[in-house]
Amino acid sequence: MKKLVQKVMPNDSFYFSIVRDPGTLGESAFAYYRAVAPAFRRAPSLAAFLASPGRFYEPGARGNHYARNLQWFDFGLPAVGAAGTRGEEVAAALAGLERGFTLVLLAEHFDESLVLLREALCWPEEAVAAFAHNGRPPAPAGPRVSPAQAARLRAWNSLDWALYTHLNRSFWRRAEAFGATRLRQEVARLRQRRQALARSCLRGGGPLPAPAIADGRLRPFQPPGRAQILGYALRAGLPPAQRELCVRLATPELQYKDILDRRQFGGE
Repeated sequence: MKKLVQKVMPNDSFYFSIVRDPGTLGESAFAYYRAVAPAFRRAPSLAAFLASPGRFYEPGARGNHYARNLQWFDFGLPAVGAAGTRGEEVAAALAGLERGFTLVLLAEHFDESLVLLREALCWPEEAVAAFAHNGRPPAPAGPRVSPAQAARLRAWNSLDWALYTHLNRSFWRRAEAFGATRLRQEVARLRQRRQALARSCLRGGGPLPAPAIADGRLRPFQPPGRAQILGYALRAGLPPAQRELCVRLATPELQYKDILDRRQFGGE
């Protein structure tokens, strides 16, 4: 996929991406893609799926790329053998990935990631003050996966786990070069700026369930199934300039993509 992008991009383009621990990403994918991944749809619960994933998973079935090694698939990395040279193939794929991407962020350390991204792109600090999108309400009974389930998800998604652990080490080497004290200070300022923006922009000061958001332009997509995605509603009476900024911060990714499409390709 990246090679196709490179054909239409300048040679000095900055490529970056983000990864997440498959121990939690697997649970999120199970909730979000339940309706489109046959392996997930056939399983009565995540616990049942993890007890015997091979019982539900059929390689090559349409939609099942969501059910195993989703990040490896998204990066367009090659298939690897089941044994023998598997370790060498994985190492070669990851080395190529690092050569292609200047920076890979960590979802679990998103604010630290934004600081490193800002520094790499020479952006001002205010450029990365953003609201989190595509999140779900907190689980009422604590973590969504137990340590044992997280371990099973990492084992099932072994290529994603190799990908994540490799890029995790690279990320923290970059963070160390940036400076631990400096990183903590910038993260603290970023969080303070985000909190101030939330107080000035948002009704309720934070994320809300989709039914509580009257403006359809700000209401996030709700995937079929049980996953509930939170979004944001703006305070009433915002001055025009402030409202424009707040709308940009509160707009979900799908609606934002539509805005960018219209700017790039025209149309209403």
